[in-house]
Amino acid sequence: MLHIGAMKTGTTFLQQLLADHRALLGHHGFLVPSDQGAGLRSILAGAHEPGHTGRQARMSRRLLSAVQAYDGRASLVSWEFLSFLDRAAAQRLLDTLEVEVDVILTVRDAARTMPAQWQTRCRNGNTVRWPLFADSIGEWLEDGRPSPAARVFERTQGVGRMLDVWVGVVGADRLQVVTVPHAATDRLLLWRRFAEAAGVDPSVVVEADVRSNPSLGYPSCELLRRINEVLGPEMLDDCGRLIRAVVAPDLEARAGAEARVQLDGRGLAVSSAWNGRSAAAIRGAGVRVVGDLDQDLPTQPPTDATSVPPPTDAELLEAAGTVRASLVGLGASPPADHPSDVDAAVQELAAMIRATADVDLTEARRARGRGRR
Repeated sequence: MLHIGAMKTGTTFLQQLLADHRALLGHHGFLVPSDQGAGLRSILAGAHEPGHTGRQARMSRRLLSAVQAYDGRASLVSWEFLSFLDRAAAQRLLDTLEVEVDVILTVRDAARTMPAQWQTRCRNGNTVRWPLFADSIGEWLEDGRPSPAARVFERTQGVGRMLDVWVGVVGADRLQVVTVPHAATDRLLLWRRFAEAAGVDPSVVVEADVRSNPSLGYPSCELLRRINEVLGPEMLDDCGRLIRAVVAPDLEARAGAEARVQLDGRGLAVSSAWNGRSAAAIRGAGVRVVGDLDQDLPTQPPTDATSVPPPTDAELLEAAGTVRASLVGLGASPPADHPSDVDAAVQELAAMIRATADVDLTEARRARGRGRR
């Protein structure tokens, strides 16, 4: 059983449930291989082929051996980056696995995935402002106008493309769509839907106490975006690694005190149109749906949508204080005084990031629950 994502559809939640219940699932006839993402990445890179040596080769061959040798009910493999594959790459993967494969695609309301995608982009060098990010997706839907934001969202949330690829290689009868509950107070509802699609007894998992991908508040995201603008291409190198390993995780602690990234009326209209496009693709593909397509992918925007004000200078400066403390903790020289101007604060933080970008981040990652233990 191959769970291919899409991104921002509860994948981390499901993957951690599978990993945490590996032994119990094994007793019920299901193999949950370890290091799935690394193994699949190595397989797609061809590291399993004869003549290849090193860590990637070992990981790819270990995953292949585990899946091919297993004689239980099924192997459960989940990696959201498989949703990026084109049909040729998907077929090569299936040919390499040499086992019968069923596919699960999880989908989610675009009103949730659009803010989540922008937050992820801010952690990874994005410089596009939030309103423009949402507007660009709407312009692409309306008249095909290309933009980086629209290309990113189509790559990560293009349900029609994903179905075309994977139905094309496994057939409609071997692919199921699981919808992420729109507003569930029951944290295990998504698991039960996934388990139904995978043929797993859902009662195997009774504890939902797993880490989900934490969110950043709007002020923290906007601060990161402005820092990315100042860093420019440096964001792709050591500076980017420091932001992902230390700065962003420390800003996560502010999420409860900050406004969420959310859509205004225009953005909600765009998300509803995207949902309609996704739902039409799912129905057109003739695949089984586990969940409620009409409820979980709403196609009518709410009538009571309000505007979303940008973060205030005070909010941005408070977030800057958190980043400053993180960088001082890594060895950056504390400033003589703290700027009261946002632009000056962003310049100061960018300089501190440059000054500490080459530090060993191993312990910092571990302290923030990001490293290997």
